[in-house]
Amino acid sequence: MANSPRDDHPREECGIAAVYLKKDPSHYPEGGALFFLQKMLLQLQHRGQLSAGFTVYDDTHPELLRTYKANGLVNEVFQLSDEEKATKLLNDYTGKIGIGHVRYATSGSESCDVAQPFERVHSRLWKWFSFAFNGNIANAPEIRNELKENQYHFRTNTDTEVLMHLLAHHTGTETPNTLENMFTHVAERADGAYSIVYVNAHGELCVMRDKHGFKPLVYVDTPDFFLAASESVALHPFVKNGVTDLRAGELIKLSQNKLIHSRFAPSTQKVSHCMFEWVYFASAGSTMQNSNVYEARWRLGEELARAEKLSTNPSDFVVVNIPDTSKPAADGYAYTLKLPAKEGLLRNRYVGRTFIEGGKWQDKVKEKFTINKSAIEGKNVILVEDSIVRGNTMRELVTKLKEEGHVLSVHARISCPPILNPCFYGIDMTTFNELIAAKHAAQESTRENVSLNAEEMGCIAKELGADSLHYQTMEGLYRALRIDAQQLCTACLTGKYPTPTGQSLVTEAWFRHQQKMHGRIYDR
Repeated sequence: MANSPRDDHPREECGIAAVYLKKDPSHYPEGGALFFLQKMLLQLQHRGQLSAGFTVYDDTHPELLRTYKANGLVNEVFQLSDEEKATKLLNDYTGKIGIGHVRYATSGSESCDVAQPFERVHSRLWKWFSFAFNGNIANAPEIRNELKENQYHFRTNTDTEVLMHLLAHHTGTETPNTLENMFTHVAERADGAYSIVYVNAHGELCVMRDKHGFKPLVYVDTPDFFLAASESVALHPFVKNGVTDLRAGELIKLSQNKLIHSRFAPSTQKVSHCMFEWVYFASAGSTMQNSNVYEARWRLGEELARAEKLSTNPSDFVVVNIPDTSKPAADGYAYTLKLPAKEGLLRNRYVGRTFIEGGKWQDKVKEKFTINKSAIEGKNVILVEDSIVRGNTMRELVTKLKEEGHVLSVHARISCPPILNPCFYGIDMTTFNELIAAKHAAQESTRENVSLNAEEMGCIAKELGADSLHYQTMEGLYRALRIDAQQLCTACLTGKYPTPTGQSLVTEAWFRHQQKMHGRIYDR
């Protein structure tokens, strides 16, 4: 919905982590695998703030797999503010293998019932497993219907449960199916984005990345442990070197301290890494596909500066970023144009999460950001943001800058090209109705390669209250990311979807948009 009260930023599905300890428990800190997971999930908190959870495997415990999860931040779920409770959790959930998850919901309920990992308890060891994933199964409704015909029952409407039953369906009936074969079957049926961490009651750990490589997944293997996570920053507390990207369509299995690295999906598939990981989602400290996130965002700012048409000077203009992810781009922009970069907006990090607060969103934005008047009063502000989805936050902040900051003008500069199409691969923007750029773009019979002209950008600027608006170009994006354009998913920008279900869903979404039908496409 264009007037949705949700936060302006796109929201990622989640972050995942996995641990396999290779030596005797006495070799590691208290808690074993959970000690590692706790620190890794803290480093992935930016990927999801709705819930957190973990599963540990311990062959000395009657319950070989044990899962703990709750709504809240990692600090809250792990009870880190209370030393006694935090220590008890570590002691209660010891184990040599573990997987973890932080979640933000792009589909389904926000109830703790759908927090991950999902554990499937079974009396046969190979059928008893737990898993967590990052992404979105685009054809989940179709798979759900097929599984229902096979007498599978669904308790939730999430694609996580669909994936759980799909995994269960291919574990093998009387004898275990190999994990490689199981994930091959999943890849043949599931369309979408899914990086997965998986552990079963046999004590097998598996990490895998879908055949398109939409979502990031990195790992490190040492004589002491194997670690995997959505981002390299989660591994930095434990290792400084050796972090490697898992390639699309590949998995790593660990069992009895042996590591097997194999391919489960055809290598002919087009790689489609989500460009938003570099633009917004990932931590600035992470490196993915040999491209450092911080440096990529700085170069996005440089590209914006090179395309700047305003006649600027350091006396009258000041560059301000919307905290926090856009700071490298703002700094790169300011440095290139030799303009001062100031913290004209200060963020209160202790305000509740606006995208969860529903109708209280506008009040939360006012509480979340404070105007630093001394840095901007009487200046022309270049307001740099990494992306605009709905325009809600930008609109509120432009108003605050003018009314409270007493600035002369506000010029919005966006380090990402305009988002003109929905995403079906794990980002919370699944309708045309909610996209401010799509609302103002020319109505095309096909959405591929639609761009904005000066008049349309002027209309968006007017709606935002900005004096001017300029987006990143596609060429600037590719130059800044330094990733082969053919290996990036830019469907939300270009309308070119890399999977058949994505191509089908965008046609349906466009029809619903033209018919003025509301609601997310996954609610169909």
